[in-house]
Amino acid sequence: MVDQTVQRRDALRRILLAGFQGNQAELRVALKKEGIVAAQPSISRDLRVLGAVKTDRGYVLREQDHVTPLEALRSLLRGSKSAGPNLVLIRCEAGAASAIARALEAEEHEGLVGSVAGDDTVMVAVTGRVAGRQLEARVKALLE
Repeated sequence: MVDQTVQRRDALRRILLAGFQGNQAELRVALKKEGIVAAQPSISRDLRVLGAVKTDRGYVLREQDHVTPLEALRSLLRGSKSAGPNLVLIRCEAGAASAIARALEAEEHEGLVGSVAGDDTVMVAVTGRVAGRQLEARVKALLE
């Protein structure tokens, strides 16, 4: 399911950057043309995560709030592991922890409470074991 979310958000980003003009219903049609079926609540949530704002001509991305997607940072990831029921440690290249933490928080994973970035480690607080396992699975999928 996480991969579908990432694919949908990447498609939305491409559509918006291409100069799309329209409302959420029209975005849904544009996504469908790319083979992605999405419900309106998912599109609304994705637009918020992407930092899109509604203007008189449709939705546009705010440049000042640009966050590099986690997918684009995958080469900087080194691994993840549980540090108890409410913490996940994510290892990365030196100097990349802040970018990784920001990308994770921008994805708004269910159960992610917040993160603290060092130099090569991100400590992520989660609501419980299930959320922690899902986050670890997300990172491991990017390492494959």
